[in-house]
Amino acid sequence: MKLFVLVFSLIFFFTSCKSNKASIQEEPQAVNTYSKMDEQFSNLPIVIYQETTRGTYRKITVQDDKIYVVTAQGAKPVFWELKKEDSKALMELFKNIELESLGTFKAPTQKRFYDGAPIANLTFKTEDKTYLSTDFDGGFPPKEIEDFVNEMIIIAEKLNN
Repeated sequence: MKLFVLVFSLIFFFTSCKSNKASIQEEPQAVNTYSKMDEQFSNLPIVIYQETTRGTYRKITVQDDKIYVVTAQGAKPVFWELKKEDSKALMELFKNIELESLGTFKAPTQKRFYDGAPIANLTFKTEDKTYLSTDFDGGFPPKEIEDFVNEMIIIAEKLNN
């Protein structure tokens, strides 16, 4: 009798697993419904702009179509959804930046050395790599990234009001 129950249980177990496996394999694949416009906005890497000096701190991060602003060290970030036109503007300016050369761009001024301006830098984080600029004066970025940095600051200040 025990043998009969054991054999029956094993047959039941293996046939139920086999039918489960077949039903899992027959599930339809998910269909990608993103438009090309959505795909374009998602191509902007994580962007971090940071300014630091003795009494002030500002960090602006753009990630996943959101902009995060931190105005004091240790403070929680405030964030907003980026408008499509702001995302598009940042994306157009980003296309003009050569990421491999980002660390070689020269700062136009050196006020940060005597507390005349905050120390600033810009970071791009892609899936593969992190690109970091050299330090530059807050408000005076290298000409190669000047338009991008200024647009990012304008967007953050516009949303912060």
